[in-house]
Amino acid sequence: MIGDFMLWLEETGSTQSVLKEFSFPYGTVVVANRQREGRGRFGRKWHSEEGGLYFSFLLRVEDFKELLPLPLVVSYGVLLQIERKGFKPMLKWVNDVYISGKKVCGVLVERSKEKVVVGVGINLNQKEFPSDLMATSLYMLKNEVSEKKEFLLETLEILNRVLEEFKTFGFEKFRPAIRQRLMFLGEEVVVYSQEPVVGIFEDIDQEGSLLLRTAQGLLKFNAGEVSLRGSNIF
Repeated sequence: MIGDFMLWLEETGSTQSVLKEFSFPYGTVVVANRQREGRGRFGRKWHSEEGGLYFSFLLRVEDFKELLPLPLVVSYGVLLQIERKGFKPMLKWVNDVYISGKKVCGVLVERSKEKVVVGVGINLNQKEFPSDLMATSLYMLKNEVSEKKEFLLETLEILNRVLEEFKTFGFEKFRPAIRQRLMFLGEEVVVYSQEPVVGIFEDIDQEGSLLLRTAQGLLKFNAGEVSLRGSNIF
């Protein structure tokens, strides 16, 4: 179970690094009030000041038949918790949660030999963000402070259930619900992978890959960034 052992730090470089560099039992959760070197995909810096909820947990590779959809599945689990609080979040393929066009959560999945380290950053109680970030927090949206430990435990409860179902039934069980909550589905987008590709975001397949309808035919992307064409949402 995720959270049977928990380490809560006032500050660290990144919760991901703690789990990757030291030996912990599977299911361990490392939480930090602040991260000096919080990061997202592609090594991007994750704004990790006081007020956010930053945690990572440890999974065993052999427990999962498929790892490719894991970022989407974890993001979906966090989305369910945010929905429970009365918000209407959406999933941005492949690993983000947005509300009203602004990011409230990011997920990072990294494999290190036989273990998988999953990092989650949730914008919980921050009162402001740098103007160059398309980000918001639950506090900024509702003017209500969330109790961090309670929010974490509720999120872990959902993630435990979702991940157990993912182990048993695979991604196909979640695909319909995730499709309903995907940003840009059916719209013209730009996918940034090795190079920008324009097309219609047609669907996600049974592995969680993005299917893009282009002039050259249907293309499949396992990773990358997707943005509505002509917008600055990344």
